[in-house]
Amino acid sequence: MWDDAFDGVLFMFNGLMQIPGREHRRTAMRELHRVCRPGGHFIFTTHDREDPKDIKEWAKEAERWARGEQNPRLLEFGDRYFTDDNGNTFMHLPDRKEVFEDLAATGWLHVHDRTRNELASETPAVRNFSDNCRFWVAKKL
Repeated sequence: MWDDAFDGVLFMFNGLMQIPGREHRRTAMRELHRVCRPGGHFIFTTHDREDPKDIKEWAKEAERWARGEQNPRLLEFGDRYFTDDNGNTFMHLPDRKEVFEDLAATGWLHVHDRTRNELASETPAVRNFSDNCRFWVAKKL
């Protein structure tokens, strides 16, 4: 089985949140659960919608959604398109409650989560290059 090479650990960096649609993300989580051996771990990252530096921006986005004025390309609150020199990249930014619900709905037990800035002290260049993210550890029972 694939996860045997990693001692029962499945790793995913941001890829899960690049799947549009919550039910599609849950389908992926169920499949990861299926292929992971009992007691194995699933380690993944998400961008953190609850990052204090983004609270005002998300409040404005919530107002747009309440008025029905959100970007019509977006399926769910928390969806974003990031634009850079390479084009547009889709990303869903969940809050912690959403991830807890998704883990429970797909058979995973939450073990631990922390934001990157809680885990590491990084240089200003790194902090300016990329957003803070949340690292998650879940376990298959």
